[in-house]
Amino acid sequence: MNSRTRTGMAFLLAALLYLPLISSAQPSAVKRGIEKSMEQKYGDPQRKKGKEEIAKVTYENDKRYKDPNNKVQATIAFESKQFNKKGDVKTTTKDKIVFGKTGECMVMREGEKDEMWMVFNYADKANYMVMVRDGSAMKMPLINMQKMIEKGAQKEAERSRSDDKASWKATEERQTINGYNCRKFIYTYPDNPHFATMDAWVSTEVKLDLSGNYMLGARLSSYKFPDHPEYKDMINGFMVRSILYDKKGKPEMQRDLVELKPSADEKYFDLSPFKINDVLSGL
Repeated sequence: MNSRTRTGMAFLLAALLYLPLISSAQPSAVKRGIEKSMEQKYGDPQRKKGKEEIAKVTYENDKRYKDPNNKVQATIAFESKQFNKKGDVKTTTKDKIVFGKTGECMVMREGEKDEMWMVFNYADKANYMVMVRDGSAMKMPLINMQKMIEKGAQKEAERSRSDDKASWKATEERQTINGYNCRKFIYTYPDNPHFATMDAWVSTEVKLDLSGNYMLGARLSSYKFPDHPEYKDMINGFMVRSILYDKKGKPEMQRDLVELKPSADEKYFDLSPFKINDVLSGL
């Protein structure tokens, strides 16, 4: 695999992991999908073995997180814009990734009526899907979430590695976006049914080491852009702005990094206001 392919692969991995993976899905669909997955994973096979077998590897018996404290607290916020066929902004939403003291949280569609949180709580050894408007949360074992994230990254790497027609083009366009000096790169998608190109505004001024964190932080820090003799501005770069274009060259979606601060609002990890339903209670 040549250096350009490695750079493209790493960039796609980083792009995948910087964005909440399910932020564009409807909450009901996400909930049904997780319920079905959990039922298949922990329902039929484990029902035969009994609750005792499940209890051995979940919640308080999950021994992986001996120190549940995140080494770095931080908040990363993104603003997404969807465009209509005329090129005008149709919708604007805000998502966050919050790294708290004892967990990590993806906040999807902040401030909207369908706002949803995905909380990874290491102290509880549990994953919570919080439906803010409903005042409810579904509790699930944290046991396989890290493997799921790693598997998703692996699949993206394999897909990117096989994209021989993919290409990057460095431009001399530079712009200060939300306080960061950025350089524009253009990525051409190979045989994508929806998108033709992506403008990627990359900055090396985004400094935040999250490698000490368990879940999303570790994944974000694992995929750095490799050295490239032509594209030195991509090395350890962060995509501050991305714009996706359709086959006709019209923008479809824009995503911006709008906030990066070394602190976290712990409200996302206090679930006392919510009615919690444990997915294992139905076994």
